[in-house]
Amino acid sequence: MEINDNESASLEVSRYEIKFILNLLEVSRLSQALKNVMLEDSHNGTNGYLIRSLYFDTYGETDFYQKIAGIENRKKIRLRIYNPIAEQVKLEIKRKFANEQIKKSAIISRYDAKKLIACEYGALLKYKNKTARMIYHVMHINHVRPAVLVEYRRKAFIHPTNNIRITLDTDIRSSETYFNLFTLNPVLTPVEEFAFALAEVKYDAFLMRWLSDLLSDYGFNRSAYSKYAMSRGIFERFIL
Repeated sequence: MEINDNESASLEVSRYEIKFILNLLEVSRLSQALKNVMLEDSHNGTNGYLIRSLYFDTYGETDFYQKIAGIENRKKIRLRIYNPIAEQVKLEIKRKFANEQIKKSAIISRYDAKKLIACEYGALLKYKNKTARMIYHVMHINHVRPAVLVEYRRKAFIHPTNNIRITLDTDIRSSETYFNLFTLNPVLTPVEEFAFALAEVKYDAFLMRWLSDLLSDYGFNRSAYSKYAMSRGIFERFIL
């Protein structure tokens, strides 16, 4: 049975992104400052919300090697959920061109996400939207398989001007051997020390001066930190 476009929505986003490494004290101070000038994501709550992603890669680790080598034109494919009992899953492909990122997403069912985890790419052929079909071809041609499961907690702040979104990610954990995206208690290992946090600033066109000045006041240094690359620690340490 094919699923039509209304049942399998797709989305394309093209944006710029800069990152900063923080500690938990800086996260607390920055969160308070952002509350005064931006809108909080409705899911923030007290401790932020859960994000869990399962990344795919080729058997030759193509995407990982390209990230480590700093190749400007590269991609990542992932499944993403915000709740382990979710019945709908985001299937995303992210392409990076220098500082610009293009992300295309399609919504698929929990059942079909499990099919992809088992490398049954044909599960995507029932979806008629272009993103799902395109990702099917990429997965099929490159013979990808699950590579790393990453989980963290996020607080997000939003401003409508230039579609600005600032996210603060903490408690980053991962596994390169455990790929059960939907388990309630995944077996994961901390990627960084307890106090580590990552801020990501995403925007269209250009970053507003008032926000650039606000971030400059804290003296944060820009970073190329990648949760994906750092979560591939076991592979990097013992195979490279």
